[in-house]
Amino acid sequence: MKRWMFVFPWAGLLIGLLILEAGRPAPAFGQGETVRWEKPVRLSDPDWMAWFPDVIANDAGEVIVIWSGGARRGQTSFDALMLSRFRQGAWSRPVDIQAVPFLGNMSYAVRNSIALDRYGDVLVTFRMPAILYFSKASIEEATSARAWSPPRRLSGFSVAYYNELGVDPEGRIHVVWSENRTAPTCEGCSDVFYRYSDDEGGTWSFPVNLSQSLGHDSLKPHLWVGRGSWLYVTWQESEGLFTSGGKPAGVRLARSPDRGRAWEAPIWITSTVGSPQQAVIGEDGRGALLLIWRIAEGETVYFQRSTDHGETWSPPEPLPGFRARPWTQIPYDDYDIVADSLGRLHFVGVGAVGTEGQVGVWHLVWDGATWHGPFLVSANQNFPEWTRLAVSEGRRLHLVWFERDPENMYNSDAGRYTVWYSTALTDAPLVRRTPVPRPVPTPTPTPWIPSAPSPTPWVPQATPPPVLPSGQPRPDVDAMRLILWISGVVGMTSMFGWWIRRRMD
Repeated sequence: MKRWMFVFPWAGLLIGLLILEAGRPAPAFGQGETVRWEKPVRLSDPDWMAWFPDVIANDAGEVIVIWSGGARRGQTSFDALMLSRFRQGAWSRPVDIQAVPFLGNMSYAVRNSIALDRYGDVLVTFRMPAILYFSKASIEEATSARAWSPPRRLSGFSVAYYNELGVDPEGRIHVVWSENRTAPTCEGCSDVFYRYSDDEGGTWSFPVNLSQSLGHDSLKPHLWVGRGSWLYVTWQESEGLFTSGGKPAGVRLARSPDRGRAWEAPIWITSTVGSPQQAVIGEDGRGALLLIWRIAEGETVYFQRSTDHGETWSPPEPLPGFRARPWTQIPYDDYDIVADSLGRLHFVGVGAVGTEGQVGVWHLVWDGATWHGPFLVSANQNFPEWTRLAVSEGRRLHLVWFERDPENMYNSDAGRYTVWYSTALTDAPLVRRTPVPRPVPTPTPTPWIPSAPSPTPWVPQATPPPVLPSGQPRPDVDAMRLILWISGVVGMTSMFGWWIRRRMD
């Protein structure tokens, strides 16, 4: 009898779990489900120019978006680095955290990048008007211009432009950027440079020229912080494409196996199908690299894989179901890619789907073997550009881009370009990052007034649940429902077993 009493509860639990699994919705990928993006939200003031955004998000539900914009103080107009923060279910009013007056009535794009350091603070790089700077602030005070540290110069004495930040697990801050150089064979062309900091941006390593490509223009660097101390930087090469109308030449890749201390000679990514441009690189959960690029001679987007840190690559394959926008329409666009907690890679870009598809913002997912999507994020009468993607909690995607109005597509001085945001929840497991506690410096006692240190009282604080953007499920509520349901099944099964035992006695 005792053996039956032991078996009944566990049999009931197994039956309950099978019923529960049968009633669950299918996973987001592989069984016909799609990634559902929320309705896009305009973040910028429609009366001011806003373009080239970037985004970060922490695991407490806060999102910060920056972009190149403008501000006015009295009769003076400024180029400005604008910022808006999502907190407690709402977006803050955009504020300028860095600004410089127009020079001779000329406006300059404040190219920028944003990242979170291991302490949870916000890091930014920005060029203003032609010099690249670094600054940081706590996420609590990020909406106040006064909270940001004094800008620290990173670039040399020429014109800096594209830039990208990254932070590795040990806390080292990495930055890459493009900067003009003097070269008679390519007037006004740029090289790609790299620096790192181990003291939260206080001091920086000596700049390293990663490209050194005489006769070529090196632009749009992308940085990926890989596993096992590896860094990967990709950029596109052309024969003065943006300066003298030269033709595209290909894509190059630089690699460092020791967190940026030394760099291997960059390799060329070329192809017989066309000239690769607009490249982006990522690393999946198996440690394999994925390189995505488009050709300038057509609308096909290709991907390649590498399992030896980029030393060799698989033959190019077309990205299924996605076409790039015409190269002659906007050669300044860019793609982006991030990894979720399952190690899947999420790719975003502007393109079209189908033979007569409307240009829009699209999302595809690489699971290490196959592609899923494309999933539509946004499509309207405007012209989207410059997608940037971030992930929080290992599974929530945060996407930003800007849109050109058709009347001023190529006239940025008169344009009313706007910055947009959307979010989506994938089926990846919830994984929260815990910021590293900031070390507290040991106080130096005054020699002539010795005093015993007083203990700091410890007051436990409840951690509030993260505030998610509207319209998304709360995983903690779902988990509690599951626990209560299983507990009820076990309890009822135990009572049934006890009743059977009494009848048999």
